[in-house]
Amino acid sequence: MNLYILNDVLYDYTSGMAVIAAESMEQCNQIFIEKFGGSGDNQYAKTRVFLQKEFDTADFKVIENVNHPAGVISYVYGGG
Repeated sequence: MNLYILNDVLYDYTSGMAVIAAESMEQCNQIFIEKFGGSGDNQYAKTRVFLQKEFDTADFKVIENVNHPAGVISYVYGGG
């Protein structure tokens, strides 16, 4: 399992960040889109197209071989 640290995502005036544990970049992308895209109870929900663009242009740091189950570890939305 790898730990992906995504900077310059989850914009709300300024950029936010997310930390996701995943086996691969593809799984990280899937987890990111599922967590932050289109949930009716999430006031910050964004369209999947917009989230994909954020993911594709994010600044990534990867920490390999961590002992953690797949999923979102932590995140923070950007703010004003």
